[in-house]
Order: sequence, then structure tokens, then C-alpha cells
Amino acid sequence: MQNKEKLLEQLKTSTINFEPKDKETILNAVEFAEKCHKDQLRASGEEYIIHPISVALNLINMGADVEMIIAGILHDVVEDSPVTYEEITKIYGEKVANLVDGVTKISKLKASNKSEQNAETIRKMLFAMIKDIRVIIIKFADKLHNMQTLEYLPKEKIKRIANETLDIYAPLAGRIGMGVIKNELENLALKSLKPDIYDIIDDYIVKNEMNIETTLDEITKVIKCKLGKKEIPFAIKSRPKHYYSIYKKMRKYDKKIDEIFDLFGVRIITDTIDNCYFIFGIVHSIWMPIPGRFKDYISSPKHNGYRSLHTTVLVEKRKAVEIQIRTEEMDKVNEYGVAAHWFYKEDSTPKVEDFDWLKNLMEFNKEGLSWEDYYNAIRDDMLKEEIYIFTPKGDIIELPKGSTPLDFAFKIHTDVGYRCKGAKANGNIISLNTELNNGDVVDILTGAKPNVKLSWLAYVKTNHAKRKIKYALSQINQEPQFTKKKETKEELKEDNKDKNIAIEKKTQIKKVKSPKIAVEINGEKNLLFNFAKCCNPSHKDDIIGFVSRGRGIIIHKADCKSLKNIKDFENRKIEVNWTE
Repeated sequence: MQNKEKLLEQLKTSTINFEPKDKETILNAVEFAEKCHKDQLRASGEEYIIHPISVALNLINMGADVEMIIAGILHDVVEDSPVTYEEITKIYGEKVANLVDGVTKISKLKASNKSEQNAETIRKMLFAMIKDIRVIIIKFADKLHNMQTLEYLPKEKIKRIANETLDIYAPLAGRIGMGVIKNELENLALKSLKPDIYDIIDDYIVKNEMNIETTLDEITKVIKCKLGKKEIPFAIKSRPKHYYSIYKKMRKYDKKIDEIFDLFGVRIITDTIDNCYFIFGIVHSIWMPIPGRFKDYISSPKHNGYRSLHTTVLVEKRKAVEIQIRTEEMDKVNEYGVAAHWFYKEDSTPKVEDFDWLKNLMEFNKEGLSWEDYYNAIRDDMLKEEIYIFTPKGDIIELPKGSTPLDFAFKIHTDVGYRCKGAKANGNIISLNTELNNGDVVDILTGAKPNVKLSWLAYVKTNHAKRKIKYALSQINQEPQFTKKKETKEELKEDNKDKNIAIEKKTQIKKVKSPKIAVEINGEKNLLFNFAKCCNPSHKDDIIGFVSRGRGIIIHKADCKSLKNIKDFENRKIEVNWTE
């Protein structure tokens, strides 16, 4: 439980270096908000005003300007009180009013369910962000405090909000370079969704804190000894990896926490880029680097502006430690992204033009997507880890990781997608279900007429391509059929994967696996399929799929003799696998 008076004192202290006029306006905004939220309580039973003050403190920590801080204090006023947009405009100005409006939920929407309402609120917020990117910074500050106090809500609401945070807000923070906010949101979501796993990670870090600190201290001493003689200015930070990152590694490699080798890292901060590379050489002269773990994000920054040198080295007792080397300015930008503009430049608000990916929002809007399609497009097409593919002319096309030539074709133009008949990557012919790699030069081969096939749905990664394919299929009466039972099985599979993280291997009981009939078709979990009667494939068999006309996908044994008699089999075959 938080104390209002204590928070107010923190606010006064945090604004001590502000202009007197600005400080007075901020404190007046608190008084105004407190009147608007009079007699309102949070789920915790606390006075509601505690939330707006906490949001303001979060914004100050991010280096926000005065307009943002005031908007953060007032962000729930229009939604939760009789106060109107016009009144806020009159008192605090149009810019503040627009910021407040941008983060205000759509409460009067005639939505069929809560998910629709939330999706439309996100749509509204993102379009407000296009006009003024500060909207999303305020939303992060709001979301951060809400996630910190999530425990007081009903379980179903906790699950929905935490999943929404992982789907939208944390990746969005990463997209605009706010690494600190991204990590904290992910950690809080993990704590809410998987408290047992969070506790396992936390307990391990706490129990091994002394050993970790000892190792980090030794590393720090060695680096200081080497660099001190060179008269190079530097500072050293050390920290464990954030919990959600550790959790993802445990899942990816199916390992317990004590089997994850790089749980902590060291960050070296210096003054110039030249010194970054010099220190990098010193580090490699001290410890053996692990091959393939060096990344130069200074010469080749990430799309969100992240810049740093990364290397992983083996220290005493063969412990692997990641070392990052960067300048002070890089460090601020890497942690606070667009918000770092307020740290370094006066009157320098980042523009939407600085973020090419935001233009996709306008494209999604032009398509007139449903709330569900819009949410999925944002989640899967915009906010997933991206790759960059080149056209033969040298134009760069951004796609989610895992995308295929068909995704690339539909991203260029719908007509190119419809007429696609093949593809080349780096001069070589590739199949249409090939996963593209960062930096590939892709050339789409097209025919004179549309060439859309049912099997394409299993080939594509992006929701954009899937929508276009489904539409084309509906026009030729080949609309795909889906089952619902398998989705449930997949969900159970994911739940079991998380349960296994918490189980010591020595106590696991081996069970005989019973054959299953669930099949995964090129990553698509719920396409209609049937088993071929000519070979009756079972779980132990290698299998292959064939896209039939009218009966969905037919599953054969990979060595079925009937396959050679199927006309056009090579062009209509599709990869299928048994699910575990």
C-alpha cells in the first residue's frame, strides 16, 4: 500500500530543479485531479489520486517534459469524472488536452465484448501516437504502475491485462528503444502470469547473489586494472539478466535455471566510440571470447536506435559473462529510447517520421480491419522481432522474423502476391515456404494471372498475407476450414512446457507417450486435414501432406507408393509434422 503524503513529497523533491512556474502548475494539476477523483478508490482500497501521482513520478524518471507530466496526472480525469476535453483545454492548453485524450479509454463504445473494447482503445491510442509520440510514453508510465498493482484485481482480469502487456506494450516499448520499460513490463507480466516460475528464478538469483557479486567484482577489478593504466575514462555497471529473458531461454532450450550459462552481464560505459572499440580489444585480450557471440550494434545499429558492442567471454571456472560496451549517450538512448530526446535536446520532440514502422498503422487503417484483425496485425506483423529483406533494386522491406517469400510478395503489393509463382533469394531458386534471413535479396517471379493456392495459408507468417489469401480463396469458393479441438491441445502443450520448468529433472517420472493424431502443418495449427487410407500413417511414421481440391490437406506416409501416381504432387506437397 502506498502513502499519498509520501508520494507528494517525492513529487516535490523530483521537481525541485524545475522552473518555479512549471512546478506550481504540476502541483496544481495534482489538486485538480484529486478533486475530480474525490471518493474514488482503486482496487487495493487506496485513494485513486495515488495512481496519477505515481504515473507523474514514472514520467519524471523517464525525463518527460512538463506537458507530459501534467497529462499523466490528468490522464483518467475525462474517463472517470464529469470533466470534459474542452475544460482541460481551457485550463491547461490544447497540447495537454490532446495528450490526455490520446490515452483515454473508449468507454462509450458499443462493443460486443471486452476484448473488442480494448482493441479499439489500443487503435485510438496508436493513432494519437502518430500525431504526438509523447502519448505512448504517458501510456507506458500508466501501464507500469498498473502492472505494479495488478495483484488486487480478479484473476481473469489480471491474465488479460498481463497478456495484453506482453502482446502490445512491452514490444512497443522495445520498438521505440525504451529497453528499461520493456524489461520491467515483461518481468511484471511474468510475475502475474507465471508466479511459480518467477519465484523459481527470483529464489535462484537471490540464493546465488553472493557468488554472482563475487564474480562481477573480480571482473570489474581486472577491467579497472587494465583500463586504469590507459587513462581512458570509464564506468562499470553489472546486473543479472531480466527475469523474462531468463524465462524465455529456459523455454527455448528446455533447461532449468541452473543450466542457463549467461544469467548476468557487465556494462562498460566510456566517452567515445573509438574508446568503445579499444576497450573491446582489451576485454578479448583478458578473456577468451565465445565464437559467434560478438555483435557490433555501433556500426550497424538496431532499427530502434540501439547502439552497443556485445561480446560473451569465459571468465574464471569457465563462467560465461556477456559484456556490453557503449558511450554514455548510447546508454541513455538504449534505456529510454525516444524519451532520451528530452535528456539531451531542448524542445526536441521526436517525430513520427523518425519511425518508418509507424507508417504501417496508416496502412492498417486504410484496410478497414476488424478489431480482431487489427489487434493481430499489430501484435504479429508490427511488434515481433523484425528482419530486413532487399528487393533486386535495393529497396528495404521490413518483415517479422520467420516470414517467407509469399509474405514478401504481399508486402510489396497484393497483385504481386496473387500472381506469385516462384521466388529467388540471392540469385537462387527457393520454395515459397522458405524462411527468409536478414539481408536476403529476394526476387518474386510472377505469372500473368492470379495463382492463389490453399497451401499458401500454411506458408505465410504475416496476418496481412493471410487476410489477402483468405479473401482470394473466398472468391473462388475455396475458403479454408478450421477445427477448434486442436487449439485446446496446443494450449495444454504450452502449459505443460511451463510446468516442466518448475520440476527438477531427477524427480521427473518418465511416461510412455501415447500416439497422438494432432498434426502441425507448416506452423499452422488448425487447418483441416485427413489421413490417407492407402497408407494409414501413424504417429511413428514420417509424413508428408498433399493439398487436395475440396478435402483439405491429405496426410500420407512419406514413403507411400501412391504418391508417385498423384498428378502434380511436387507442386502441391506441403510439410507436415506430428505435434509432440
